[in-house]
Amino acid sequence: MGTTTTGAVSPQHPVGRSSSTESIKFFNRPSYLLLTTAGTIFVSEVMIMMVLQYLPPLTNFQEALVDATLLSITVFPSLYFFVFKLLNRHIAEHLRAEEEKDSLIAELHTALNEVKTLRGIVPICASCKKIRDDNGSWHQVEVFVSAHSGALFSHGSCPECTEKVIQTL
Repeated sequence: MGTTTTGAVSPQHPVGRSSSTESIKFFNRPSYLLLTTAGTIFVSEVMIMMVLQYLPPLTNFQEALVDATLLSITVFPSLYFFVFKLLNRHIAEHLRAEEEKDSLIAELHTALNEVKTLRGIVPICASCKKIRDDNGSWHQVEVFVSAHSGALFSHGSCPECTEKVIQTL
């Protein structure tokens, strides 16, 4: 029996997106933009032709001038609100995401430059606990670890060693 998960969040579509982003999805494809533009022009031209029937007879030039003027007046605001404004919002969203990505990459590079790690097998003396480096030189544990990592040492005494020192006094 299979299980279905509902309400799972996809990494490409995080929760909390605004409804304007949903409306922008419609305009992600050029064919939708083309249909919106063509539809706006068609509806505007039909309305203009209906208006021109009620005007007194005009010459061809006058009719073309009135038609072009009314078409511009009706189409440009529609294109602004239905296409350009949404595209501008879409572009701004992508630019913000790009800036955020660049700042995260810069943070990661900074963190990576600060990280020093010890890897592999570290040869240590069984008796004195000094560590041998790649050149064959022996160093105290504190010196070696500090040189190969971001760790710093502060000396103290554990309870067992403190007890031993007290007993020898």
